[in-house]
Amino acid sequence: MKDFEAAKEFFKDTVDPSFYFDSISAEIARNNLKEAIGDPSIPLIFIIGDPGVGKSHIMRVMHYSSAVAANSVLIEHPFFDPRDLFKELYEARGMPFDKNKTQGEFMDELFEAYVGTLCTIFIDEAQLLNDDQFEFLRILSDTKLFQFVLAMHKDEGMALLAKKQFKTRSKLVIEYGNLDENEILRYIHTLFMGHTHGEIAMMFSKNEARVIARYAKGNFRMIKKFLYTLMKLLDYAQKKGLSKYRKLNSCLLTMAALDIGRVSAIPTITDTTDPDPLANSWTTVLFVLSTRKFR
Repeated sequence: MKDFEAAKEFFKDTVDPSFYFDSISAEIARNNLKEAIGDPSIPLIFIIGDPGVGKSHIMRVMHYSSAVAANSVLIEHPFFDPRDLFKELYEARGMPFDKNKTQGEFMDELFEAYVGTLCTIFIDEAQLLNDDQFEFLRILSDTKLFQFVLAMHKDEGMALLAKKQFKTRSKLVIEYGNLDENEILRYIHTLFMGHTHGEIAMMFSKNEARVIARYAKGNFRMIKKFLYTLMKLLDYAQKKGLSKYRKLNSCLLTMAALDIGRVSAIPTITDTTDPDPLANSWTTVLFVLSTRKFR
């Protein structure tokens, strides 16, 4: 029996540092980021792309990599007070933090603690920062002690880069793209083969990858949600002895898309005589709803 229950765990929205999939755009982005980290001539690095393409993933992977982790800080939710960032930087050096100190005192102590090094600060969802916070980051980057990697949504990122204070700044802009069907298939095969689930990997061909690409629009996060749901459906079918649905077919793919909200309407039932227990749209809906208890 195929272990679909274990397979679905690979698609949870978490980071596995032992596995990193490089799409073409991700490989270019990772290589550019790797070369830029630690370069004092590039104080600001912007990673821009649509939500879910992998910006957060690459930042976490780079932060936790052995070559970077010793001298980097990861902020997964934007700070709204300079002291929040100061606290992270103090803790990274094992220094006691007193929130009642002045900004000048914080800066003096941090300069002494970080002098001679370049600390890379990863900030996710940076589009949520306001103008004052961006100006604060600019001031910190001017000390040559801190380098900032800012991940943000594409539209907000492009608007920010068009502002006067960033147009003339020394910076690197890394743009993420979406996955096409060939990359989706390579991702699925690479992941399952790497975790000794070759039988599940071989269930997917370019046809299934094309359908997934169409429903998920090439968005990496949506692809993972789709595959998580698909593994859940296959696991349910296998445990219930629904032999026809132990293999991929258009019905299962449609149900996965329906469950994650990529299909907005339920098809009209056209054949009520079909003996297949999942063949018509009403039983399809019931099948999907019945799996929700396994979440």
